[in-house]
Amino acid sequence: MPPDSEPVDIFRLLDELEELPEKARHLPFNTLVRFNKEQFYYLVLKIRANLPEDLKKAHRLARVSERLVETARDEASQHVESGRVEAEQIVTQAREEAHRILEDARQKAMQMVDRSEIHQMATAQAQEILRRAEVEAADIRRGADEYAREVLAKLEAVMGKAIVTVQRGRETLDQARVPARAGREDG
Repeated sequence: MPPDSEPVDIFRLLDELEELPEKARHLPFNTLVRFNKEQFYYLVLKIRANLPEDLKKAHRLARVSERLVETARDEASQHVESGRVEAEQIVTQAREEAHRILEDARQKAMQMVDRSEIHQMATAQAQEILRRAEVEAADIRRGADEYAREVLAKLEAVMGKAIVTVQRGRETLDQARVPARAGREDG
């Protein structure tokens, strides 16, 4: 006896009842022991014929309902599959877009690094040029100071000689003046 919670399909049970003689053991000459086959089929037909019309309609509706449910399941499965395929396409597109964005970001980062490196290189070159210019300017200043010192030393030597010459000239003049004064005083 089936559990109370499961619906009973009377038509299916009748179908099974009809199959019983087919499945039963047959003695030779196709006879069943104590089984009136004709009576059996007569009762089954009588049960079918005497089923209430509502039960027959319900059975037909149940079959239609089963077909509708099956069709709905098929359509739902198709929609689910279609949605899954669409979702996979969206995910694939999103991944591709994410990869493209990441690649763009990498390119921009590399460009920024390159610019930064170029900036650093230019700054380093400018600092090196400035350092060399300062060293060269210091060397030129030292050279100019040395040259000025040499020129001043030569000028000092020339001036020293000129002073000596001037002093000698004065001394000569002074000596020439002394005898002339002495002659004036004597006379």
